[in-house]
Amino acid sequence: MNWHGLIQQIAHFVLTYGFLAAPLVGVIAFAEGIAVVGSFVPGSTLLVAIATSAGSQHVSLIWLIFWASLGAVAGDLLSYELGRRHGSRMLAMRPFAYRPEWTARATDLLARRGDVAVFVGRQVPPLRALMPVLAGMSELSVRRFLIADAFSAVVWAGLHLGFGAILGHWLFSLQ
Repeated sequence: MNWHGLIQQIAHFVLTYGFLAAPLVGVIAFAEGIAVVGSFVPGSTLLVAIATSAGSQHVSLIWLIFWASLGAVAGDLLSYELGRRHGSRMLAMRPFAYRPEWTARATDLLARRGDVAVFVGRQVPPLRALMPVLAGMSELSVRRFLIADAFSAVVWAGLHLGFGAILGHWLFSLQ
């Protein structure tokens, strides 16, 4: 797949239909939060690209962060439930089977520091697709998972979208 072309098309879409930028960010964050699917979605890159383009359309950064966080938590919650119900079967699929050492490290971190593991898992790209499934397989309650995940999603979205917004304002000021 040509990711460069996709990013250009999404940036053009946001420039044309700025009012749809926030829900689009939510859909992308949701897709990246889904186990296995999230390994193939360049969510971080797309969020930065959208925020860069949205800066010229005067789209609220707060709304972008809200929608991205909402989408990320929804995707992670779906993955948590998949892990709770089908975890052992999912361990045989990519990305779990592709890098078993990541799965082992994430499982160890979850056993030692459940909430912290969920937060760190959202911030570290290789763990982002793994952690919600592994949390669902662990003893971590859905309540503790959601609290840690919501906080980490806001930080993750704020960092990526904030960087994109700053980059967008700087680029458009050069014109």
